Amino acid sequence: MRDRLSMLIAVLLLAVVTVTSYWYSREMRRPTSRTPATPGTPDFIVDRVVLTQFDDHGQARYKLFAEQLSYFNENDDIDLTRPRLVSLQPDQPQVQATSRQARVTHAGERVLMQGEVLLQRTATTDRPALAIRTERLTAVPDVEQFASDLPVLIEQGDMRLAGAAMDYDNLKRVLTVDGDLRGEMAPTRR
Repeated sequence: MRDRLSMLIAVLLLAVVTVTSYWYSREMRRPTSRTPATPGTPDFIVDRVVLTQFDDHGQARYKLFAEQLSYFNENDDIDLTRPRLVSLQPDQPQVQATSRQARVTHAGERVLMQGEVLLQRTATTDRPALAIRTERLTAVPDVEQFASDLPVLIEQGDMRLAGAAMDYDNLKRVLTVDGDLRGEMAPTRR
């Protein structure tokens, strides 16, 4: 009787293990039903982030700092809070752009900065530092080009210019200001 009871318990345990294994294997093969993200909702959010882009030789090209990064998988865009973009090209004057908000699009190709935008270029041996203020700026970091279609205030040394829009190419060191141009220049000392 004792042997039969032991055999019955063993068969029951084996049956439980078999049924559980079968159920588990079926559950693992079943596609998971994932709730689709609501459009306009970020897939993830990261606080206090630093991103660095490197060139083909492993040299850092620029760094992007932000208080908060929100990534949207639906269109591969990134929203940034308090971003700061810093160029690190050794043969070019350093450029730094800051704003309240920014949106990175086209896999990092373009950065649309908005709210209290400040673009600064460090001084060179032949030119004083440059500061450009506006409310919206489009940056193309790979080629260090910056453009604004809103009014801009430009300061370089003792010179101040205001205009309706501007384009700036840091690699060529060319600044183009369009529409309603006003300026102040300090007299040269003799």
